[in-house]
Amino acid sequence: MNPKYLWTLILLLATASVSSQTFQLFAEDFDDDYAGSFLLNSAGPGDSIGNNQWIINDSYTGGFGYPNTPSQLMVESGTIGGAPYSTYLHVHDVEAAPAVINASYDPGSASDHFAEMAYGFCTLGLVDIEFTFFWIGEGSATAYGQVYYSADGGPWTEVGEPLYNEQSLWKYEVITSTDFEDVADLRFGFRWLNNVSGDDPSVSFAIDDIIAVGTYDALASPVDINITFLFPDPVCALSTLVFGWELSAPLCDGTYQVQLSNASGSFASPTDLGVFDIASADTSGAVAVVIPGTTPEGDCYKVRVVRLSPLPYIVGEASVCFEVQDCPNTVTTLPPVVTYDTNAVCVNSVIDVPFFSTGVYLPGNVYTAQLSDSTGSFDSPYTIGTFTSSATYDPALGSMPGMVSGIVPVVPPGCSYFIRVVSSAPEVTGSVYGPLCIQECDIETNDITDIYVCISEEIGDTLTITYDTNVFDSIATYCPDNTFCVEILDAMFFNQASLCDLGITVDTESGTIELMIPGYTDLLALGLDAGVWYMRVIASCADPSENSLGTLIHLTIGAPADDPPVLIPEDTLFCEGAVIAATVVPYNPNSVYQFQFGAGTPFTWPFNPILINFAGVTGDVSLKVREINYGCPGPWSDSIVFHVIDVPVVAISGPAKACTGDTVTYSVPYFLSTYYDWSITGGTVVDTANNEISVVWDAEGYYTLTIFALNECGSGTGNKTIHIIPTIPIGDVPDQLICEGQTVNLNANAAGIEGYAWYEYGDTTLVYDDFYFSVTPDSTITYLLV
Repeated sequence: MNPKYLWTLILLLATASVSSQTFQLFAEDFDDDYAGSFLLNSAGPGDSIGNNQWIINDSYTGGFGYPNTPSQLMVESGTIGGAPYSTYLHVHDVEAAPAVINASYDPGSASDHFAEMAYGFCTLGLVDIEFTFFWIGEGSATAYGQVYYSADGGPWTEVGEPLYNEQSLWKYEVITSTDFEDVADLRFGFRWLNNVSGDDPSVSFAIDDIIAVGTYDALASPVDINITFLFPDPVCALSTLVFGWELSAPLCDGTYQVQLSNASGSFASPTDLGVFDIASADTSGAVAVVIPGTTPEGDCYKVRVVRLSPLPYIVGEASVCFEVQDCPNTVTTLPPVVTYDTNAVCVNSVIDVPFFSTGVYLPGNVYTAQLSDSTGSFDSPYTIGTFTSSATYDPALGSMPGMVSGIVPVVPPGCSYFIRVVSSAPEVTGSVYGPLCIQECDIETNDITDIYVCISEEIGDTLTITYDTNVFDSIATYCPDNTFCVEILDAMFFNQASLCDLGITVDTESGTIELMIPGYTDLLALGLDAGVWYMRVIASCADPSENSLGTLIHLTIGAPADDPPVLIPEDTLFCEGAVIAATVVPYNPNSVYQFQFGAGTPFTWPFNPILINFAGVTGDVSLKVREINYGCPGPWSDSIVFHVIDVPVVAISGPAKACTGDTVTYSVPYFLSTYYDWSITGGTVVDTANNEISVVWDAEGYYTLTIFALNECGSGTGNKTIHIIPTIPIGDVPDQLICEGQTVNLNANAAGIEGYAWYEYGDTTLVYDDFYFSVTPDSTITYLLV
């Protein structure tokens, strides 16, 4: 068994579990963010022949005998996103291009071409799949469109209307079938066929605003998520728990969260242990999680798995109880790299002491590297350096060693020294490393001061460094032709990386050296790279010879790329509350990347891609990034803009009172890529198309009109109560023929009518509000009585 470890912990918000969840599976409007979701002019179920072929553009103008494409405001009902002239999928005559590229075709060229989804969508565990789109197409009896689907790579099967033709207005279409359910890869395609005919060119088959939705029914077809095993039990806080999971039926690819209960097994306020992915082909597996260090001891903790994204949201079954214990802390001191040197460690040299630690450490904890006295005793230890951190550096959790950096104290020379790392909160004494030898080196490098330098790809930097001889005594001497030069040593293995390439001088006493760091390209040619190195000044001819090596300092070279990185978002249009990834390209794993939202405070993120939680945010949000390589910042990237949208608005517009026999249109505000579903308790639906519905009211009473709207942001349900009253006839008010300046009395009194409103025809300004009124017009005028 190979347990899967959880990836980056992120905050995700989810709604409570419900018995039925309807959500969006696919949406394509072919507009600015179109990313190639359709393959054009494939063979599909046909032959891929002829000049009339599929294209995607925003052309609606014909010419040279080809008709214009009706604008998208010309709909039977509903709203097309981006109307009147949004980008759309349609058939055109390639021989007429580029002059004519709108939705039109050449009846003289027999054609059969297919446009199919480049990738499918998953419906595993779902029911009531609906595939919706707007279409237009005049054609003829031998020139028409068709719709097909393919399930899990199977053959293309015709679905929907037999022929899509003789349609001069854009029309909303809904196709549903049980064959669409429980499919891992469901694809749709649009086919155009025409025979040779003598017909005049007309509008060809055109498609826009495609949306597919599905429903998860937790009552009729539930999918359970069970925990099959877990170990170890008991488990230490801040250590690994491995458990097995199992799905009762396959679901689409998804992200799942592991939740930890409290000590009594309650999930009223669960602890997030991280997220992991389950592919559609997997129904069982194992996951390793880390029990937080702040978890109190207890004997009935439980874990469960919750499906978060994409929908459906499913809460899994809780595991059996297991025990969490507060286990002892340990610190293990590891060998410092500088002890790999063939010579003894120099007093006043830098030293980096690595260590591992286990257990839980409290805020404010300080790791301290200590040096024993010359006999190996820690009764009165010397302090090498300190490192404040509450982190645990446990190799069992995949952690790299912690590191305490400092300076070797001034102590008597000897070979019985030991080093250890201790912690303060809690107080833990680490294991010791040693023995090691310490000596007084004659050459002191750069006043015991580390060096930091920033370079570009072609431009380096030059600094003046110092070296001092006879620091402790005057015993050492140097030959007349002695050279002092810079030695660079690898910080991981202490191998020599460069000798005298970066600086050299001829001298016999204390002095200076010009340290010349070349541009990054030339630095690589020397076998060096950006990063942290050990550096010291060495002598070529010292007497005695053991005084040839100077003390160590750190040399840090930063070399960010000259060109700024590029941020590539997984999407730029998404919903409030979404967690969106943006990838830095190119990405240097040895660098830190700093991000900035708008004019906000810059911050760093340790992983690529960056995961951004847009909870509580709507509108346009800009983000930029720059590389920081070993402390050296590079240029900022161009900003990318995220468009954060919200759930659909479901406030129904339209009269709350109408008369029997009236045909009334109701609507809700239109949102891009949104699915709408209307229902009503009375009346006769004349037409419905996404955000609009037209109803004939044929009986008096009170009725409820309901709209369910769904996009990738979520869903909403709106209701409106409609009062239908009987129609009371009003006798016609006869036309009046008068002379200019003559007054006429208009009268429309009828029994049972409570109110009257007179308007000039074509104007919404109220003229009079009773059953009669007098008017003296100066020209012919028409009045409307309501």
